[in-house]
Amino acid sequence: MHQDRIKSDLTRGTMTEFEQKLRKQHEDSMHRELEALLTSADKSEAEVSRKDFSGFKNLFHKFLQVKGPSVEWAKINRPPEDSIQPYDKIK
Repeated sequence: MHQDRIKSDLTRGTMTEFEQKLRKQHEDSMHRELEALLTSADKSEAEVSRKDFSGFKNLFHKFLQVKGPSVEWAKINRPPEDSIQPYDKIK
């Protein structure tokens, strides 16, 4: 029983460390992509975009800190069959 608890604690610790590294990797990747976008903008546009990107990075960081599924798929229902219309039938 004691060994099971230790094994569980180790697995949980390893997973937490893995999740933290993965989140950091996502944040670093997002930061690089946003910086690359800024290099393609003219100077005045880049300053405005830099402020917007800063806010976005903060939101993205908060999103990555949330544990658990972002969508509770069990609560998602299929739409009624008659609610999906072929494009050529839409007026």
